[in-house]
Amino acid sequence: MAGSLMDEGGALGCIEQVLSNVLEAVPVGVALIDGEMRYRLINERLAEANGLPCADHLGRRVAEVLPLIGEFLESLMRQVIASGEPVIDFCVNSWVDAGGRVARREWQISYLPYSVAAEVVGVVAVVRDVAGERLAERLRGEGEARLRMVVDSALDGLVMIDQGGCILMANHRAEVMFDYEGVGMEGMMIASLVPERFRDGHGRLMKSYMRHPEAREMARQQEIFGQRRDGGEFPAEIGLTPVRNGEEVQVLATITDISARKAAQASLELALKEKTALLNEVHHRVKNNLQVISSLLNLQTRSAPPEAVAVLVECQNHVRAMALIHQLLYEHGDFSRIHVGLYLERLTQLLSGSASESGVRVRCRGMEVAVYLGMQRAIPCGLLVNELVTNALKHAFPGRRGTVEVALERAEDGRCRILVSDDGVGIPESVQLGEVSSLGFRLIPILVGQLKGVASLLRPEAGGGCVEIAFSDEPENQE
Repeated sequence: MAGSLMDEGGALGCIEQVLSNVLEAVPVGVALIDGEMRYRLINERLAEANGLPCADHLGRRVAEVLPLIGEFLESLMRQVIASGEPVIDFCVNSWVDAGGRVARREWQISYLPYSVAAEVVGVVAVVRDVAGERLAERLRGEGEARLRMVVDSALDGLVMIDQGGCILMANHRAEVMFDYEGVGMEGMMIASLVPERFRDGHGRLMKSYMRHPEAREMARQQEIFGQRRDGGEFPAEIGLTPVRNGEEVQVLATITDISARKAAQASLELALKEKTALLNEVHHRVKNNLQVISSLLNLQTRSAPPEAVAVLVECQNHVRAMALIHQLLYEHGDFSRIHVGLYLERLTQLLSGSASESGVRVRCRGMEVAVYLGMQRAIPCGLLVNELVTNALKHAFPGRRGTVEVALERAEDGRCRILVSDDGVGIPESVQLGEVSSLGFRLIPILVGQLKGVASLLRPEAGGGCVEIAFSDEPENQE
């Protein structure tokens, strides 16, 4: 029950009796205060807000219970009693002792006069503690301000639209992007940001999207353009994210102006095209120059003494092996790598021309295996095969026919192998790679090192000889 002072003979007795029965059901704090500014009746809600039990209020003046603001409140109540006019919804901030703990209170108070026999004899105080509401409002306002600050500081344009395509919110970046800074975009139709020639299609796409809204990157489907306020256009990327606001679905569009990216891409493509043309010309000229050198060496063989002819032919083969690299790069337009199988197949075709005169056949196996090398490693690879095939033609078949085979394989561990084998007289046990006076065999370890591989000299039981070159075809920038 609400606390009260009953005065059977007094003017307030009847009112107190009625009010005391209903005060606890009232969702606000209520007190009955007489002309002497003393509490005659108070409910538990207000007593708790003041930080004292109901019994500690009754008969005491307001200034005693609330020493910090009591005098001010009493002056307002006297004004109400004197004028008969209520004071409605004024706010008061104060500190109260709530059970030994000082707490800050924010109250919204109304003082209503009540009369007995046409005479105002007291005040009904209606008090609502609004501290929680005000705190929530401040936090909500601060949260909205922080959210707006985050939204406006985003590097991309953000536009929120409703199901009809009306813009509900646009951040600062979007206003700058579409040239509406200082004008605002709220209330505009999103279609006005699309060039005229795309608006019909945009409307159909928007209706289709609203039927099944989902997070989507529009740039993956088609090239998109935005239109500024002055009619200028710019290429854009747009991401769509549905946002539910109760039963309504709104869409947050993230818009990025990609004009700078497009310009940079066009510049890179032009530079790449020019670089490709330059490299094409360089490889073409190097190939031609090497072919000229090969032709000069061929001319020298016609007048050179017999002992020099073999040396000149060997040099010619080296030059042709290097020229073939540049020719393949020029033909295929890929200047970063060479298909090893194709290169070795073409190289053995060149070498087989001179071998056919002696009755020796040069053949290939496994050239379809996908093995690729950069130019810096393809050249020593070609020179290695050239040396090994030339050496086999020179020493493996004294006075008889035979076959030299160049094979390309990929082992189970991923490494690549080139095998140059013959069915000739075999390699003597005394011969080791890099340890004989032959220039070719002394070059082999150097070339293997440039290829970043390992060379092994094999002597098959069936006869003949074989040299195995094992290497990795990982890109050079990972080596």
